[in-house]
Amino acid sequence: MLDVISLIAVAVVVVLYAVAGVLALTTGRAAPWQQGYLLRPRLWGSGALLFAAGMALARYGAMVRDLTDSDIVFATSLLMLISGGVLQYVAQRAGRLRNRRG
Repeated sequence: MLDVISLIAVAVVVVLYAVAGVLALTTGRAAPWQQGYLLRPRLWGSGALLFAAGMALARYGAMVRDLTDSDIVFATSLLMLISGGVLQYVAQRAGRLRNRRG
């Protein structure tokens, strides 16, 4: 039962994150709560898609029973999660406080 609940929760998060990434990638606009922080919305959208794919792959990797395949899937999903996070970080501005000083 807990596997089904976690699968549904991860699926909802992955879909919402992927939709936000696709919208940022195709339109070049950020969500209203991110507009003050994003310098490059298309780069953020690419990172969001990569991050969402990494989350989905990590959830799939939790269901793989073969140890060698599980290690490969886990390493790949971890690389995708880190790469997506780095892309999203690079796409953000330094912040409003730092922009006010300079």
